[in-house]
Amino acid sequence: MNDLNHRFPRYSKLLGLYPAAYRHEYGEQMLQTLADMLDDPQQSRRAVWARTLRDFPGSLLRQQLAYTATAMTSTPPYLTRTARAGAGLVAPFFLLVLANALSGQALRHSVIWRPNVLPLWLVVLPALAVGLNLFVWLRWLRQQRRESAGSSWQHIADIRRSWPALAVMLVGLAIIAFVYGHDSVHCLTGNPLRELHNPHQTMQCIERG
Repeated sequence: MNDLNHRFPRYSKLLGLYPAAYRHEYGEQMLQTLADMLDDPQQSRRAVWARTLRDFPGSLLRQQLAYTATAMTSTPPYLTRTARAGAGLVAPFFLLVLANALSGQALRHSVIWRPNVLPLWLVVLPALAVGLNLFVWLRWLRQQRRESAGSSWQHIADIRRSWPALAVMLVGLAIIAFVYGHDSVHCLTGNPLRELHNPHQTMQCIERG
């Protein structure tokens, strides 16, 4: 297998993104199959590579999903606890926006919607959720590199244990991107950027309701 790794160094690195168990069982066979196809004079090398690279993303996703589904319970407890804490930090955004919508925009006239309070649940809490889970996730990656062989990319692709932290980070970043990047937020929730620079305009928008 070492000869095949030297022959296909980049493809060997791509195979490293597969789950370890799958890679150990089928990695050599996949390299040998690729070598046999490329050595076949009846097949175009360009067509072989095109087909291999075309099928790779789908195959990788299927194996990662299958591996994740069968190994969810192996998530380290500290990752799970941190993800729960992060979920609690982003929850006010969804709860307050939903409550405001169900109450006919009644909360927009409350203290929750004041310029000095809005940035807290719109930006500060989601940012804390992202930062907390990012810190713990990087700690987990560092620990994985110490305990097991493999590159950082292999551990990053191994989402079967780190998925709770990754999910919270994505949600927190999505909230922040929506708040800062969507113009409609100014009159939907009050954009914190405009809150800080022009609170009077925001209060007028809220009062117009």
